[in-house]
Amino acid sequence: MLKKFLVAAASAALVMGPAAVAQADDVVRVVENEVTIPVASGGYPGRAAAIAACPPGETRTGGGASVIAGNSHAERYLLHTTQPISGERWWAFATNTDTTNAGKLKVFAICAKVVNTPVLTTPVTG
Repeated sequence: MLKKFLVAAASAALVMGPAAVAQADDVVRVVENEVTIPVASGGYPGRAAAIAACPPGETRTGGGASVIAGNSHAERYLLHTTQPISGERWWAFATNTDTTNAGKLKVFAICAKVVNTPVLTTPVTG
C-alpha cells in the first residue's frame, strides 16, 4: 500500500513540478560592471576594484571576474581576487604593471529572483 502511495505522489510531483517552475516571474540574469585599470606609475602598479550588485529583490547565486589586457602583454594585467561580499554583491580587484596601456576589469554577479521556495519534507515511514 505504501509503495503505491509513493509512486502516486512521485507521479503527481512530476506533473506539478514543472508547472511551478515555469512561471513568468522567475528571472536569472548576469549583472556586469567594467572599470579601467590605470597604467602603472611611480614604480607602483595601477589598481582597480569593481562591484556588481544584484537588483533589489534578487539573490546573488554566484559571480566572477576577468581582466582584459590593453595593447600590451597579458601577463602585465593581474586579477588578484574575486569573491562575494555583503549584500547581494560580487567584488573583484586587479592590477596593471604596464606603464603605457590601461586595461579593463570586468566583474559580474549571477542573480536570481526566487518566486517559489520549495519545502522539503521528511518521507512518510510506515
